[in-house]
Amino acid sequence: MIPVVVFASGRGSNFEAIHRAIETGRLSGVEIRSVLSDRPQSGVLARAKELGIPGVCVPFPEGPKETLEERRLVHARKVQDELKKFHPHFIILAGYMRIIPKILLDDFRSERGYCRIVNVHPSLLPAFPGVHSYAQAFEYGAKVSGVTVHLVEEGVDTGPICAQRSFSIEGCRTSEEVERIGLALEHELFPDTLNWVVREEFKTEQLPRGRLRVYQS
Repeated sequence: MIPVVVFASGRGSNFEAIHRAIETGRLSGVEIRSVLSDRPQSGVLARAKELGIPGVCVPFPEGPKETLEERRLVHARKVQDELKKFHPHFIILAGYMRIIPKILLDDFRSERGYCRIVNVHPSLLPAFPGVHSYAQAFEYGAKVSGVTVHLVEEGVDTGPICAQRSFSIEGCRTSEEVERIGLALEHELFPDTLNWVVREEFKTEQLPRGRLRVYQS
């Protein structure tokens, strides 16, 4: 079994989708050893407790904007301490609203150069990175939105793209409608992609500017 820790900040719907996929055999050979959140009241911690999975909260330290990088480092070191208890091979970001700092990326750097940290993002990257991506697409007047599963690197929603799936939003009347469709798609695409990503059943190709291309082997 491949041990993983799921990071999440919110209600945990993607965590639940991953757990359900494991329980039904759709995602095999993966063991969720813990759920880690930066928010004490997040729904994902309550749901993990209900499912009998250890939940850990590492709150982000408060302070002035000028000390943000220092606080990120302090937070990352506390996260490192928690991860040592569970020895994950992969980190799965399922709605985690924090940038992963370099010291954590380096902990999960493989010999092939990529990080064993995978994220699901609610847009067709590189379009609409950052937060509220479904709303961004709707407010921009885009004809399609989508979901991206990618390995994580330094930067906001950067890193090698593993899988993408699009859907039309021309008939949507609100950004909430876009989000409902997108979430359902996330819950399908993410576990399916994890099946081969967490097993590292993919090849990499070096691209210009030090970028990597990932494709299933």
